[in-house]
Amino acid sequence: MTTDTLAIRAAIARILDELDLRAYIFTHETKEHGLQLHVECATDGAWQTVSLPADSAELLASVADAAVRERLREAWRERLRDCAKGRA
Repeated sequence: MTTDTLAIRAAIARILDELDLRAYIFTHETKEHGLQLHVECATDGAWQTVSLPADSAELLASVADAAVRERLREAWRERLRDCAKGRA
């Protein structure tokens, strides 16, 4: 894995942790038009898979920039709402 790949994975994990999901695993892959993030997360009694577009430069910027991190968190929150701990 490259340094950027490790930093991107760390940025994704940080944002997902901040969303306070019950449980999750994720993968990401490079597509023609950027990254595609796949999150499998626990809902009430089941698991669901959510795919989200992502931008590697934005993810890398989110490591040091709280505003970028907040923007990503808000963009992902609605799509992952069924997995949030507070939904139990």
